[in-house]
Amino acid sequence: MLMSYWAPSPSNSRPHNGVGLLLRYSLHKHVQKIDPWKGRLLKLDLFFHQTKISIISIYIPPYHSIHYKECDAIFAQLNLWLDKARSNNYHVIILGDFNADELSHSHLSQHHLKILRSLSSQYFTDHQSYISSISDLSSTFYHQNGSSRLDYIWSSPGFPAPGLFSHVESYPKLNDNQFTDHCVLFTTFDFSSYFATLAKARLKQKSEKRTIFLYKNIKEDTWDIFSDEVNSRLELYLATHHPSIFSLSALSLDKLWHALKRSILGGAIESLPFQHVSNTHHHKYPPELTMLIAINKFLDRLLFKLTTSRISRPAQILQMINSLPIQLILLKSLLTDYTIPDYSTTPLPAFVKFLRSQKALVSAFLFTQFHQHRVDSIEYYTALRDEHFSMSLGSFISSALSVKHRSIILDRVLVVIDSKPTLLTEPSNIKQAAIKHFQSVVTPPLVQYSSIDEFPSRW
Repeated sequence: MLMSYWAPSPSNSRPHNGVGLLLRYSLHKHVQKIDPWKGRLLKLDLFFHQTKISIISIYIPPYHSIHYKECDAIFAQLNLWLDKARSNNYHVIILGDFNADELSHSHLSQHHLKILRSLSSQYFTDHQSYISSISDLSSTFYHQNGSSRLDYIWSSPGFPAPGLFSHVESYPKLNDNQFTDHCVLFTTFDFSSYFATLAKARLKQKSEKRTIFLYKNIKEDTWDIFSDEVNSRLELYLATHHPSIFSLSALSLDKLWHALKRSILGGAIESLPFQHVSNTHHHKYPPELTMLIAINKFLDRLLFKLTTSRISRPAQILQMINSLPIQLILLKSLLTDYTIPDYSTTPLPAFVKFLRSQKALVSAFLFTQFHQHRVDSIEYYTALRDEHFSMSLGSFISSALSVKHRSIILDRVLVVIDSKPTLLTEPSNIKQAAIKHFQSVVTPPLVQYSSIDEFPSRW
């Protein structure tokens, strides 16, 4: 289901002119603010968990002296929005008909290209440029004397949803009638991590559910139906999006992975049994880590009750003080080198100082245990993923469909280069540093394949 947004022209002589945006309903739910501007600009602000995104649709009139003032006004309004986006930590997508091509319009006034060059100077990513570097099919407008690329999709530096790939499709038709003289430019972004990550307040207030697939006790014929469904969807994708290509192996890795994910998910929904469950998820830690978390919370509560200005129940405080020796014995069972120190509950300042020293010790130990748990989990699930890929088709698909993605956005990274601390702020440098770091943390697959032909026969 799609939701439409429209910014019509204020001119009575051009009632059908304007700019618009179509959003899937899954994105529409995140729209917080709509800003139209004189039928030339339309901005939607979307709020995700800890992330804000502005999508701006734009139309710039063709090159002509009568449009100079209007183009300057559009440029000023766009810059105003971009300045606000930067100051409020918004990420930005800008898309639309710019009526400008740096190659075919290079002989025209520099005034005509200033918006394109301004976005380039601000390190926005021109997703269509990737098509231009590998293909001649990047033009979006064809005329008697040749062709131009007038339509663009830009994203701001460090945009959180990666742009997987872009392509241009020929003139679309509506009810068998051509309704535009431009080709259509597509860029596929991966927003999966933002749909999977929900704010805690939303989880509490919204009774939303997610879909899980029930793989236990599935019969062989159901798996055959699923396999046929995935194959037919892959063939349909190839015939629809790349009719001149006869083999999936000819696609780029990004396009192939995107097609495979869509086909597996669509095939699973169509042919496998599923169930809707609550979005609320409680992570289960090992018993030792759970016990350490409980000790840490106990010390937190006791310190709060002893130091707060709020009125506390003396009986409750006394009960917690009497429970303190048990908590310290549990701590000793977890930390073998720990010796329970002597302490007195009076005077109160000395007792509070003692509790804070124990709290600092538990917090430091908890930090190291959390780190070790993450490392152990990465190693365990990496090995399990490889085992499922080779031995258990159902388990591999289950993990691929059900996994929740989590991500953070890095705008500054401190690294050590040649024994000197160096602060990285350039997005490309940060990306390379992150790749280098995680390559040393996440182990490669135990079984490596150099091509698709070497996959297990079930694939």
